[in-house]
Amino acid sequence: MLSAQEELLRLRKECRFLRQKVATLERAHLAQKNKADKLEELLRERDKFIRELEREKDALEKLINELKRQREIYKGMVYKPNKNRQENKTITNKRSIGGQKGHPGISRKLPERIDKEFYVFAHSCPTCHTPLTRTKSIYTHAVEDIPASEITKPVTTRYTIERQWCHKCQKEVIVNPTGVIPHSKLGINLIVQILIWKYLCRMPFNIINQTLNVTYGINLSCGTLAKVLSRAKKWFGPQYQELLRQIRASPIKHADETGWRIKGINSWLWAFLTKQEVYYTIEETRGKGVAERIIGSSPPDSILIRDDYRGYEKLDLIHQSCWTHLLRKSHEAAIQPNASLEVRLLHQKLKGIFIELNQLLQKLLTQTERQQLYDHYSRELREIIETKLSSDDTKKIQERIRNQGQNLLTALLYEGVPLTNNLAERMIRPMVVTRKISGGSRTDNGAEIHAINMSIIQTIRLKNQPLIPTLQKYLLRGAFGER
Repeated sequence: MLSAQEELLRLRKECRFLRQKVATLERAHLAQKNKADKLEELLRERDKFIRELEREKDALEKLINELKRQREIYKGMVYKPNKNRQENKTITNKRSIGGQKGHPGISRKLPERIDKEFYVFAHSCPTCHTPLTRTKSIYTHAVEDIPASEITKPVTTRYTIERQWCHKCQKEVIVNPTGVIPHSKLGINLIVQILIWKYLCRMPFNIINQTLNVTYGINLSCGTLAKVLSRAKKWFGPQYQELLRQIRASPIKHADETGWRIKGINSWLWAFLTKQEVYYTIEETRGKGVAERIIGSSPPDSILIRDDYRGYEKLDLIHQSCWTHLLRKSHEAAIQPNASLEVRLLHQKLKGIFIELNQLLQKLLTQTERQQLYDHYSRELREIIETKLSSDDTKKIQERIRNQGQNLLTALLYEGVPLTNNLAERMIRPMVVTRKISGGSRTDNGAEIHAINMSIIQTIRLKNQPLIPTLQKYLLRGAFGER
């Protein structure tokens, strides 16, 4: 037991410690109180600032509304409406956006093949869990889907090939597995898929790389993908030359050209085609020598449908000029605000002649009837050419007609010849879309690869052939050196 003196000392120490603790807590409390007072002051200042901003916002909104009202009042006084521009707007915007009135709707057709069937019903109501009775009333719902990712994993096959010896030929015999490209570590299906993604889906190499990695777990670098396309160009080579031979021998062919860029330098993409084949080539020039080299050796009695580009004029062929280009130029001249009455009347006359010709070519005509119609419309064109005109815009269209002359009427003399070069325009459009995405090619070899591979793919689509099997066939033939 502690004595009274010791207990008193202990209590004094404890009391001194408590006084120190209380003093510390009081100082901390005071500091927190000061902070709280400062924060409350800041909050009051913030609320005051927000109220001022809201008042300024209301004032600005009132000012903007007043300015808009004044603008509407003075706009009609300062800027007079352009009647010609409004008339042109009504002329050029006849077709409304979206589905047209009277056009039949198109919905997705039911799948031709059903792989799985399930019969679905409920045992109880999903809301109140009341037992349900079975009925004979049903409806069907077909769903198209792709295989799950675990099913689409790549298949790696290792071939063990014997090295055999032929005693008669005195040489080693190594058999290549069926459906496998020699010396290629990539399968035919993978190569075809890369071609489809690159040329039909217009996917860049990095996106193809990511898609292969995510979908199949295959990692191919951009350099490997470029090498695949280069080797495909080599394997497609014989078929590419066969396309050119068929186009040259065809009695009716089309030609068109558009711009292309190689390493940022202007070049030209040429398209020569028939209803079954298309041949692309990318050249550094738009000169007439390209057309002479590609189709100059065609039979003289074959027909070339083209636009009014003069690079085709010297070709020793029968020419049919495109009416679409002529009507487009006359239409552009006729809708100008300062267009003359002459050019508007000329456009309407050309449009009427084209409609008549188009209707006549839908009929079965004898050669005598064709010659009579040719003579009749030749006189009409001659009348347009020889008419003395006063306005400059009409003279330009007249000069265009004079340069094309009887080439506008060749379709009347020969069966199966169209009046327009729309087929070439449609076939060159995929290349134009690719050019807008990529900006062209980085190298001359890349331009050649693109032209050859696209020629093969677009030809397959023109012929309505199955794309994947046909590509596989051409690749294997080229890889084995077959034609």
